[in-house]
Amino acid sequence: MPRRGNTTARGYGWQHQQIRAQWAPQVATGRVICWRCGEHIPRGAPWDLGHDDHNRDVYRGPEHRGCNRATASRRDASPDPIGRSRTRW
Repeated sequence: MPRRGNTTARGYGWQHQQIRAQWAPQVATGRVICWRCGEHIPRGAPWDLGHDDHNRDVYRGPEHRGCNRATASRRDASPDPIGRSRTRW
């Protein structure tokens, strides 16, 4: 049984690692554009190899770590269990 922290178990197996390794030298130059927001990924900034939001088998390209981890698929879309508004006044 794969360990919980295992990258393959989380969907980042050999293919993901190979594609990320191919992008790494280019991202390291600071000239690669985040596919999600359209801004440069600065040299030395943490980055992720982004998947398509609707099909995890499709890689879209490098993106800022914050852009990747703020996607709708990672947000808690469940309603508040006691019906409070999420807006802070």
